[in-house]
Amino acid sequence: MQRFLVILFCLLGVVSASAATPVQQLQQLIEQENFAQAAKNGERLLQQNPKQLRARFLTAYAYQMRANTDKAVALYQGLIDDNPELPEPRNNLAMIYLAQGDYDRASQLLVEAINTHISYATAYANLSQVYKGIASEAYRRAVSESSEPAKYTHNIELTAITKLDTVEREPTVIEAVDSQTLATAANQESAIDAANQATRLIERVKNWAGAWSDKDFTRYTGFYSTQYRARFSSHDRWLAHRRERIMRPGSIKVEISNIQIKWRSENRAIIDFTQAFDSARYSDRVVKRLGFSRMGSEWKITEERVLSVL
Repeated sequence: MQRFLVILFCLLGVVSASAATPVQQLQQLIEQENFAQAAKNGERLLQQNPKQLRARFLTAYAYQMRANTDKAVALYQGLIDDNPELPEPRNNLAMIYLAQGDYDRASQLLVEAINTHISYATAYANLSQVYKGIASEAYRRAVSESSEPAKYTHNIELTAITKLDTVEREPTVIEAVDSQTLATAANQESAIDAANQATRLIERVKNWAGAWSDKDFTRYTGFYSTQYRARFSSHDRWLAHRRERIMRPGSIKVEISNIQIKWRSENRAIIDFTQAFDSARYSDRVVKRLGFSRMGSEWKITEERVLSVL
């Protein structure tokens, strides 16, 4: 992982090398980017005291920077299991999974990090980047038909805002949060929501196509607003028409690609995509548009039309 992603813990004071404790010496090795020696020293410390919190974290970080992900993952996961109140191990472990292209596990860990510390703005920012990356990756793969993971991690931060030595002494202490930090967190939450909604919309389009292919009429029509009627005089007449078409004997296959989102407002989005439809009676390939409106917590289809035939 790129070294510029990293912001490490700050020591409470400047300590000379001769007066430094073994853990502080480990901190200094990492600040000097001597990760190989830091990993060796960290292992020695953990042999003496396997539960030393800061040593475990710094050793995991050293392994992470050395690209020894197996050992880093094991140490971070152990920290999470033993100290579920800490956001930093989850944040750093999420960066490992993100680099491997495992966006689901990365985003879940970042959500958990935020839940442990609502003021953890770094996790908010990272989660926003992950959601944006998921949306970008879905479009990139649809266009290029490539299975290679995208490289969009340049805005991801590997950082820590709490002091692990303080947590070790007083596990129940909650640090005060100033108004500026809370405002930053609120702004990040808004950005995350926008990126998260884009991801949800992409998933809804995919699930809509899947329900159509499965001929699951109830699930398929559930994606539409109860006011949707297309060219028919009522929603019920449209439902009857779609039931007759979809439930005909024979299989249906609907594939979508080239998904593009165009926001009209906070609660309104247009999604254009390429649709390939195949059945026993008919086949076509078109550019289609679905209009979605947010109704409560759900996105519903309120518009559907073919833009062009390919």
